[in-house]
Amino acid sequence: MAGKDIRADRGGLAYDGSGVGNKPTFNINQTARYRSLLNPLLEKIIDNYDQKPKKSDDNELPDPMEKIEFNDVKVFGEEINECISFLSVVEEQVDAIDDEEPGSKDKFLKAIHQNYKNHRRELLIINKADPSKKEDVISLVRSNADNLILSVSNTVIGFAEVDLHHCPVEDVQGATSLIVCYGFVNCKILERPDDYK
Repeated sequence: MAGKDIRADRGGLAYDGSGVGNKPTFNINQTARYRSLLNPLLEKIIDNYDQKPKKSDDNELPDPMEKIEFNDVKVFGEEINECISFLSVVEEQVDAIDDEEPGSKDKFLKAIHQNYKNHRRELLIINKADPSKKEDVISLVRSNADNLILSVSNTVIGFAEVDLHHCPVEDVQGATSLIVCYGFVNCKILERPDDYK
């Protein structure tokens, strides 16, 4: 039996998911390396968001598990759970940037939310959905939750391709996963359950 020809391009990572029980896993044991990657990624996201930041919502955030279930996240649910215990790393970096340039934290969260809304808008347009009909919106989001998270993640990785091309792909993907998880937990990616009550 001939071996498979599996390749990655543009510094990507090739993954062969064939076989029984194969699944990608996220190795979060590289916290120190992620710290050095998070700062340029966070700054790039902030730099690419040019709207004036408004005050953040001070409403209490929903439990991440409730949000995963509400949005019907399947594939990324486990990864989000793994990342949650490491969000203090992202919080520290965001706070450090905000200390140097006040307002950056709000700007970062707004940029992540705008990224998500752009992908959600595209989904609504493709499906000819009326954004004023909340049930139609949440139904589409639920059936495309993992794709929406992947789209946001790919956009963040796009920011990293130029500035972090010298870093291992796995580390960039890990740092991106932390940023996406941070956005998810802070209700900037996917829908907030209490908005539909």
